[in-house]
Amino acid sequence: MKYLIFLSICILSFGIQLNAQKNKDDKPGKDFIINVADDTIWGKISGNLTPSTASLKISFIDNKSGTKRIYKPYGIKSWHPYGLDYYFESKEYRPKGMRAADQGYAVFMKCFTPYEGSVRYYEYYNTDGGEGYYQSFLQKRGDMVEVKFEKFYAQLAEYFTDYPELSDKIKAKKFKKTELAKIVDEYNMWYNRKA
Repeated sequence: MKYLIFLSICILSFGIQLNAQKNKDDKPGKDFIINVADDTIWGKISGNLTPSTASLKISFIDNKSGTKRIYKPYGIKSWHPYGLDYYFESKEYRPKGMRAADQGYAVFMKCFTPYEGSVRYYEYYNTDGGEGYYQSFLQKRGDMVEVKFEKFYAQLAEYFTDYPELSDKIKAKKFKKTELAKIVDEYNMWYNRKA
């Protein structure tokens, strides 16, 4: 009798495990893109994504059709690699000194802020010139501002003046320069509470 109960438990556990695996596998792809019509398309982002490649194009295999297609910025709104705490959004990069009448460059910028954030934090891997380097940007109400790390504390204290407590903490250097995401998160939590 004990053997039958043990065997039943093993079979039941195995069945639950198989069903969980099946449900996991039935979920549409792990990666996805948001196209210009705001549709979510599940699939697989493929290829070797170096920082410079990831900012200019991606290769994506659609789960439903199995077709592979290369997307460039403005061809889609965003792309989302599975399991990461950031995604890539299609943006316009305007280098310093660009005339207001000139159109900027379409690029994918890495976004570290969820959709509901009032302030969005982006990184862009710039390959202008001989060397590549990262640039950080903040966007509030549609205006994109580059973070100048040599003026980090003064710039951010001014940028977040509508939240005096945070602005004071920035002036007092309570954050490291590497904690820009933490600063933005704190601001967004405060902003969402007051809204």
